[in-house]
Amino acid sequence: MNVLLIAECTKNALAQTRRILDQFAQRRGARTWQTPITQEGLLTLHRLLRQTARKNTAVACHWIRGRDHSELLWVVGDTSRFNAQGVAPTNRTEGDILRSRDEDDWHTGEEIRLLSSMGALFHDLGKANQAFQKKLRGHKPVADAYRHEWVSLRLFQAFVGSAG
Repeated sequence: MNVLLIAECTKNALAQTRRILDQFAQRRGARTWQTPITQEGLLTLHRLLRQTARKNTAVACHWIRGRDHSELLWVVGDTSRFNAQGVAPTNRTEGDILRSRDEDDWHTGEEIRLLSSMGALFHDLGKANQAFQKKLRGHKPVADAYRHEWVSLRLFQAFVGSAG
């Protein structure tokens, strides 16, 4: 089988990993090796890397199955340096570059549902007066003495109390 090995090690772990991988494969870049290898050779390599692994060790092994297809076989060491497919990110940030917190300040849909229900209730209460009901029964358009939205707002203000 033909394999591609990627080392995302740091500090002394990189030197140790390079010594091991150089014995088994040819370097294709500063942190990349490729070689045809038997299953027994691959097991030996995996065992050696696991025995010498440190907290700064991170090696991914990909089986090159075809021209445009590879499969992650294993990762030794810090798996957080690779994604689920064994790909190493080229850049990483802790900052919120999408500014997702600015987009949505509602933490749960439950709050939205409760506030919508409360708004609908007060809106309906604003329509629950004789003047508005009389207007609905009439056939001619009649202007409201007080808009039902304004009545709803005043009822809400009375419900929550004074804000000052």
